Amino acid sequence: MTTSPEEHSDGVETHEPPTPQAPETDPQVPEPESEPAPGRRRRLWTRIGRASVAAPRAMHVLLLVICLFLGTALVTQVRSQRHDPLETLKQEDLVILLGELDEREKVLRAERAELQTRLDQLRRAADQRSAADEAVRKTTELARVNAGTVPVTGQGVQVTVIDKDNALGATQFVMALGELRNAGAEAVELNGVRLTSRAYFSSDARGVLVNGQRISSPYVWKIIGPAKTIAAALEIQAGSAAQMRAKGAQVDILESERIKIDSVATAQPPAWAVPSNN
Repeated sequence: MTTSPEEHSDGVETHEPPTPQAPETDPQVPEPESEPAPGRRRRLWTRIGRASVAAPRAMHVLLLVICLFLGTALVTQVRSQRHDPLETLKQEDLVILLGELDEREKVLRAERAELQTRLDQLRRAADQRSAADEAVRKTTELARVNAGTVPVTGQGVQVTVIDKDNALGATQFVMALGELRNAGAEAVELNGVRLTSRAYFSSDARGVLVNGQRISSPYVWKIIGPAKTIAAALEIQAGSAAQMRAKGAQVDILESERIKIDSVATAQPPAWAVPSNN
């Protein structure tokens, strides 16, 4: 048998002491880097993006749940408000309520009839007051027209007298005014002077004066009233027109549908007459 050099010839094994080995050194642990590597940086931003996407989704779900809750509550409230309170009443209660409504209707009908009666009375009173006011208005207008204090217009007659020889006197003018009044004349004007119940005439060598104001030929009368009646009254035999013609004057009578009198007289308060309360 072959023996190793370590064995002795006497067959006894001899072991050499182990060769001392150098102590193992610990592997160096790399120090953490101050900044992540590019790959790790991308992963970090990816995680952040996913988290930012997940948060709004959760918020949307929460808002949806809140809206559904509010909508359900609103619908429930509306339905509760639409609930007919009469549905919960008993038949006896409904009969009592119906009776009360009938009584209330009777009261309202009576009040309506009373108010209608009062309204009719007020309307009649208003109509009477309106009629009275209209009568007062017409009376006032008539008084103002008769007093000659307002301009007037209407159908009538225009009479033109031309006295070249100055032969006419106050007598012919007084007669003419009287005939006009008797024929229904409502307003009379002579040469721009309004003739009223207080009008007066006078004459001298130079001509005629009306209310103290001298007038001269041609004498133009404007008369408002029934045209045909007035014209016929002036043309009667021995009337004022005939007497003026007898003195050599020319008299022309023209009927018209519209005679306008603009002159007005000054209202004179009565000197002696006063209203009587009796």
